[in-house]
Amino acid sequence: MKKHQLKKASIVLLSALMLTVVSCIDGYKDDITWSPGVENATLESPAADKVTITPSADGSTLTISWPVVPGAGGYQFSLYIMDDPENPVLVGEGNQIVDGTSVKREMQEDTYYRVVIKTLGNPKYNNQEAAAATDIAWNNMLPVTATIPSGTNLTEYFTTNPIPASTTELCYVLEPDGTYTMTGNILQGLTAVTIRGDKVKHPKVIMTNGSFINDGAGFNLKFIDIDYSTFAGAASNAIILMNENLNPSVTLSEGGYLVIPTTSPIAIQSCKITGLKYYLFFDNNKKYAIGTFLIKDCIIGQNTNSFGNATIRFQSGMVKDLTITKSTWYNEVTAHSSNRICQISTGNATSVRPAAETWASGNLTITNSTFWQVSKGAQSYNSNGAFGTATDIITIQNCIIMDSGEGGKAAGDNGFIRRFRRGNNTAIFKGGNNSYWFDGQFPLGEVNSEGQTTGRDNSGVYTSTDPQLTYLGNGDFQLLGAEQIAKRIGDPRWLPAN
Repeated sequence: MKKHQLKKASIVLLSALMLTVVSCIDGYKDDITWSPGVENATLESPAADKVTITPSADGSTLTISWPVVPGAGGYQFSLYIMDDPENPVLVGEGNQIVDGTSVKREMQEDTYYRVVIKTLGNPKYNNQEAAAATDIAWNNMLPVTATIPSGTNLTEYFTTNPIPASTTELCYVLEPDGTYTMTGNILQGLTAVTIRGDKVKHPKVIMTNGSFINDGAGFNLKFIDIDYSTFAGAASNAIILMNENLNPSVTLSEGGYLVIPTTSPIAIQSCKITGLKYYLFFDNNKKYAIGTFLIKDCIIGQNTNSFGNATIRFQSGMVKDLTITKSTWYNEVTAHSSNRICQISTGNATSVRPAAETWASGNLTITNSTFWQVSKGAQSYNSNGAFGTATDIITIQNCIIMDSGEGGKAAGDNGFIRRFRRGNNTAIFKGGNNSYWFDGQFPLGEVNSEGQTTGRDNSGVYTSTDPQLTYLGNGDFQLLGAEQIAKRIGDPRWLPAN
């Protein structure tokens, strides 16, 4: 009996001891006061060299991060686009209060940015906000190889300073609002090259002869206005012309093509070309295979009724992915009956068979663009296989197509869309939200109607009203069509701000 009572007392004592320990622990937790080690201080903003700016892999976003400032009560953050330093453009929320050490924002390519981060005070520790913000200039532009002074003849410059062989892309910059001439060929060789102007103050190149001659590498023209109106060269010239001799140092693909991979595009971006008489691009009747061909945010203005070839011409070559987006294409006069927008004479993406990439299909993409009197009376597109297989994808969406191509006035007629679809339904087609108008009426041949369903716009979503699109000269247009404006159709530059 005594032994049992002793055991019971021991249990009670142990329980009381455990409760005491737990109570002590809870009390410690309740009374804890964490200190950052910085009190009664005026804080500093994060050091500029400790701020990290990281673009996403797809180039769509920026992540800005910085180290913790001990004792801070948060941070104030702003991001600006500084392409026009006199008119900064805020990206996202301005003076955002951030309870953390990173912010993500949408990113644009080829852009100058300003990052502003300020450390905020923390009344709990009597810490005052930083006296000054950290101010960082950053850009995602290609590093500059050379800046070419205004007034230069570009042909003479590159004759004196030939583009060197390089495994990294080179970038030549033209001065803001500069004026240049081009009187003959510029040889690119096998080096990837960008020639760019200023995004806000485009330089102007008066082109009287010659072409940019490409041996088989990526090439970009950006932020430049090209005046072709006084061009006096032969009709075999192009803005971008592939070399008539395949470079012997390059191993051809299994299909016999000199391949420019999809990661090294040939591109014309944010350029204004006026008075174009001949080719925009010509493969020189040689087997070049272009992985990515891009026309983005451009005005392509023709002034010719005698040029009898396609403006983009692959006579022996091939293109895998061809994109025209956020652009305007027009002709000041009615075109020659054979002046197509694009022609690809032979083969398709599967014909190329490159060693390093898989070209199982192609993509023809035309979006948010305006076509006015382009190839009027001529076929808009022609090929003998390209973008015509069951795995190819043709996307034509959100475009204004006015007085362009063969017209397709009646239900059974050939039109702009039907030529791009090669008159059949074989390739995958993605249409929708296009505006069609030809010679003052809605062209029924552009859409599925009256039993005519082969190779037309079968989306069921289109605009049949007059876009009231007027050419004002020098590559400028006025758009007054209420339905087109409401649906945000065509080249965004002609739409009023939302």
